[in-house]
Amino acid sequence: MKKFKIQFYAIIFAFSFLFCLQAAQAAELKLNAPASKIEAGQQAQVDLFLNSEAESINAIEGKITFPAELLKLKEIRDGNTIVNFWLEKPKNDSSGSIVFSGITPGGFKGENGLIFSAIFETIKSGVAALRISEVRALLNDGQGSAAALDISPLQIVISEATSSQKPVAIEVGDTLPPESFKPEIAQDQNVFNGKYFLAFATQDKGLGMARYEVRESRQKIFSFLYGWKEASIPYLLADQKLKSYIFVKAVDLNGNERIEVILPRHPLLWHENYLIYVIIILSLIIFLILWKISRGKNRAKIY
Repeated sequence: MKKFKIQFYAIIFAFSFLFCLQAAQAAELKLNAPASKIEAGQQAQVDLFLNSEAESINAIEGKITFPAELLKLKEIRDGNTIVNFWLEKPKNDSSGSIVFSGITPGGFKGENGLIFSAIFETIKSGVAALRISEVRALLNDGQGSAAALDISPLQIVISEATSSQKPVAIEVGDTLPPESFKPEIAQDQNVFNGKYFLAFATQDKGLGMARYEVRESRQKIFSFLYGWKEASIPYLLADQKLKSYIFVKAVDLNGNERIEVILPRHPLLWHENYLIYVIIILSLIIFLILWKISRGKNRAKIY
């Protein structure tokens, strides 16, 4: 009997040890606020962080809920995020919730990996409980295995306004353009029925990305005559013969821009390039003008 008890306690200890070890290694998704106590009528920043612990995580999605009667969502910033591609950019899908879904090719492994920041304006006094739900994270193991996650919610204590001070905006100095990137032309039978498309993405270390724009032009010098088109990823190319210069503009939330250019894969032949004809015609016109001027001077000398 005594031997049985020893074995029983040993098994319990072993399982407890394994459980604690697994819990210690679980990744953590947490909400954090620089100020957890704030007056009504002011702005509060809430950051969503990922601590991967010993795991490498390459996909994350979920929902953040907040009391709409206490907090008003003013802005979402994804500058300096660990997410490289947003499948669903963080947005307020209904009153009191933010949904998001993104991937990080190669995986993220580390602490305090910023996913995005939400800027709220406090409405009235109370305790605002922000919670994370419907979360799913995938491991960077080549199989898309689900990652174990610990969830850390957040409470913000809102007190009555003690003054008539206007809300102080939480500003981020952002004068730098988005990071450089390399757009790629690709083709896949499962995308746009096998037509050529453009794939691109970059990050912004400031407020975050606002949009992308694309311009296609077979004449680089006259590309300004062609307008920019707001683009989503992937982007179906208009010139399927790939004879155009392709300009991709990345614009951040502060209006800073970066433009990358792809050279034509199949440049125009000389007889297809109307710029050559324009140059020839202009040269002839200039020659005729100079010839007439010279002829007029010679006649003047004769008389």
